[in-house]
Amino acid sequence: MASLFSIRKKHALPSAEEALPGRDEPMAVPERHAVLATPLRGPFPAPLEQVVLGMGCFWGAERRFWEQPGVYTTA
Repeated sequence: MASLFSIRKKHALPSAEEALPGRDEPMAVPERHAVLATPLRGPFPAPLEQVVLGMGCFWGAERRFWEQPGVYTTA
């Protein structure tokens, strides 16, 4: 796993061999967003679109999104 954190690979995704194994079952999440009270799982109303982002300091960054007009839910 040390290779995941090497400087020369910091902008590369891990290979299947380097990545942690997946789950057999989906992770348990609440039905609704704690702040927005919107569903956390789709399907979402049309014409909404989805974006997947990875960020450091997740909770601080997520708050920036849920405060934006037009954002339906974050997780």
